[in-house]
Amino acid sequence: MVSVGLSHSMQITAANVASLRHIVSIPGHQSWIRHITFSADSYLLASASNDFTLRVWDARQLLQPTESLAVLDGHNACVWAAAFSPDSSLLASVGNDRCVRVWDLVEHIYEYTRFSDHNDSVYGVAFSPDGRWLASASHDATVRVRDVQSLRQTGRVSTTVILQHISYAYSVSFSPDSRFLATASRDSLVRVWDMTLQGARQIQEQRPIGFIGHSSWINAVCFSPTGKVLASASNDRTIRLWDVVYARQIGILIGHADAVMTIGFSPDGRLLVSASKDGTVRIWDVGSQREIMNLADDRHTVNSVVFSPDGKYLVLAGGDAMLHVMSL
Repeated sequence: MVSVGLSHSMQITAANVASLRHIVSIPGHQSWIRHITFSADSYLLASASNDFTLRVWDARQLLQPTESLAVLDGHNACVWAAAFSPDSSLLASVGNDRCVRVWDLVEHIYEYTRFSDHNDSVYGVAFSPDGRWLASASHDATVRVRDVQSLRQTGRVSTTVILQHISYAYSVSFSPDSRFLATASRDSLVRVWDMTLQGARQIQEQRPIGFIGHSSWINAVCFSPTGKVLASASNDRTIRLWDVVYARQIGILIGHADAVMTIGFSPDGRLLVSASKDGTVRIWDVGSQREIMNLADDRHTVNSVVFSPDGKYLVLAGGDAMLHVMSL
C-alpha cells in the first residue's frame, strides 16, 4: 500500500508511484464542493457546491486552468450532484431545494426545465447512457425516473416512474447498456431495477434484485464500464463488489476507518477509487481486490473523486472548495 498526502507540497513515499503528483488546485467555488463529473465527450467537467451553484469547466484546460466556462446559480440551496446527458447537451442538477433542474448547454447556457415533484432534498442524479431516462434519488425515500427522450421535442416528459424505498435514497447509477438502474438507500440494500420492462406500471411494480450485505446505509453505487460489476459504498466502512449477472457478492474492500462516501471506476474498469470520512482517498485493484494507493489529508474532507476520461488523472473536490488535479 502507498500513502500519499494531498497538500500542494505532496510527498510521494514509494518508488512504484513516483509519477503520482499534485498538478494544480483550481479555485472558484465559495463553499464545499459536493460532486464533480465529466461529460461523456470528455470536453466538460461540472462541479456542484454548497454555495448554491454549479460550475462548468473546460476539461481540456484543467492542467492550465482559467475561469470556469459558466456559473449556474438557479438553485436556492446546497447543490448535491450533477449529471451530463450522453450527448453532453444537457446538465441535470439536484439539491436541498427539492428540485431537479435541467440546463441547456448547447448555445446560451440556461435552465431548460425543472422538476419539483420530490418532497425533500435530492441527493443523486443520473442520465441513462441511451438518453431516455433521467433518475433522481431523494430524502423522501423515492427514486423518480423520467422519460426525457422527448424533452427536446415537446418540452415535457412522457412518463415518470416512481421507485419506492423504505428509507432515504442517496444514489443512482445506470448500467452502460441502460438496461439496469441501481439505487442506494439508507435501508442498507442495493436494488437493481430492470428498465427494459414495457410501461411505467410494469417497471414500478417489479420486484427488483436486492443485494444484501452491507450493515449500514449505502451512500453510493456505481457500475463498472463493462456493466458486469456493480460497486457500492457504505457507512459500514466497506465497499462491496457485486456480480450483476448472477446477483451475488464477489468481493469486499476493507481499509477505510469511517464511512465511504463516494466511489468511481477507472475508464478501463481495472481500478476503483473511493473517498471516506476518514480523510483518505484510496485506489483499489478490482481484479485482486487489494488497496494499492492511499492518499491522506487530515485537513479537508474529499466529497467527490473521479478519474479523467483518459485515465491519466484524478480530480478531487471537497471541503476546501477547490478542484485538485493529480497525475497517475
